Amino acid sequence: MFLFLYGTSAGPLYRTEALRAIIGRSCLEGHWLYPMLYGEPFLTKPPGHYVAIGLCSLPFGEVTAATARLPSALAAALSVVLMYGLFSRTLGARAGLLIALLLPCSVLWLDKVPSAEIDMTLVGWVTAAIVLLYRAVEAEGRRVALGFWVGALLCVAGGALTKWTAPAFFYLTAVPLLIWRGRLGLLFGWRHLVAVGVATAACALWAAAVVHEVGWDALADTVRKEAAYRFAPKASKGYPWAELVTYPLAVLAAHFPVSGFALLTFRPSVWKRWDARGKLLLQLLHCWTWPNLLFWTLVPNHNVRYALPVSAGLMGLAVMGLLAWVSTKGNPPPNPLPEGRGSSDDPSSEPNTRTGSGVPSLPFPSGRALGGRLPLLLTFLLCWAVAKVVFVEVVVPSRTAGRNAEATGAALREHVPDGPLHVFKLKDEGVTFYYARPAVRLSDPQSLPPGAAALLIEQEWADRAAFGHLTLVCCMHDQQGDPIYLVRRP
Repeated sequence: MFLFLYGTSAGPLYRTEALRAIIGRSCLEGHWLYPMLYGEPFLTKPPGHYVAIGLCSLPFGEVTAATARLPSALAAALSVVLMYGLFSRTLGARAGLLIALLLPCSVLWLDKVPSAEIDMTLVGWVTAAIVLLYRAVEAEGRRVALGFWVGALLCVAGGALTKWTAPAFFYLTAVPLLIWRGRLGLLFGWRHLVAVGVATAACALWAAAVVHEVGWDALADTVRKEAAYRFAPKASKGYPWAELVTYPLAVLAAHFPVSGFALLTFRPSVWKRWDARGKLLLQLLHCWTWPNLLFWTLVPNHNVRYALPVSAGLMGLAVMGLLAWVSTKGNPPPNPLPEGRGSSDDPSSEPNTRTGSGVPSLPFPSGRALGGRLPLLLTFLLCWAVAKVVFVEVVVPSRTAGRNAEATGAALREHVPDGPLHVFKLKDEGVTFYYARPAVRLSDPQSLPPGAAALLIEQEWADRAAFGHLTLVCCMHDQQGDPIYLVRRP
């Protein structure tokens, strides 16, 4: 709660946070099916995150900076709980505690939780889908496997209806994992196909409803443009060859120093320390991390936050590497499983010698091994808590200082008390969010009604041929410090 909720109301909305909040506000106005911005469909992203903002804001009656950031905090908490459950069930309570404590300790999580951005909501869906994938593979051949497959693919559908890239993260994990285990046929089995059908039906129903409202061309063109932006290199810059090296290093650096322990899991001696369930988890985490990291490295338009759904897999590997390192330093080698305790190749057949629940009894690390390094762990967590305080109290105010979105929004309310405010090419949603009244986008300056107010950017104000018939009310500045002009048609 300290890492995720502290800072939800710190500072005004920053960069595209305001865009997410404005569209979330449109949900409270009845636009739940697809995103709406300035009275027009805005289909660059599906509605999942915006619906989450609307739902979190419903009890308060309005969208605020804090309620717009709540979905990312809740998704982060869900991811931690899911990873804790996965590690506790497979490796024991101490491993679960370590992943729960260390998963949020990265610069990416520090910046994106809490945030009104979509990224952490996507992380929640992808994490849930991959944890259920693990359970489906583990339960192979049993009746419950169908439920896990359906749950996993419904989470993929939820992720796809939040951000288009969710299926890529899932199948870039599932396909290498099943190939590694010699079980690729599971993707063609009836359980997986039924789950795909259920998830596809959910997405198709949404798409059909949107097409009915806005038309096929609007949806298809938007998806096509999003794909081109993501996967086609910018013509002016060409393919960023240098980033093939720098991008993976940037992702690892964003999770430093914990991510360093993930590299230990490539050592054969680490693999030998785990039983069948531990090896399955290790395989899952490797397939979650490296194929996805490779894919998003090859994609020409890079941003470290695009790899955020890989974070849980990378930090999970780091925890397993840390456990192996602690065991090496503080414990004797593990004893083999007693005869008859289960097959070394079938993770579903091994009983738990501690609880009898079917979870394997892992011989390391002992309380003594971990306890000896408890001061180091506590020191690290204390340093991270200090980093969180500095980020909220120093970094957030400094990066929004002088942007004056709230003051500009208040000034707009004074000059345009009744609304609506009209915009043409304006892209600074921070000002219009804090204006907190209806705003409508127009394409033709001549369509502005008499007496109505509009907000122009500098390029538009300089175009006197198109906008010369409008009277200047006052000049302001947007969040980037660029001039914007409030005008009115006589």
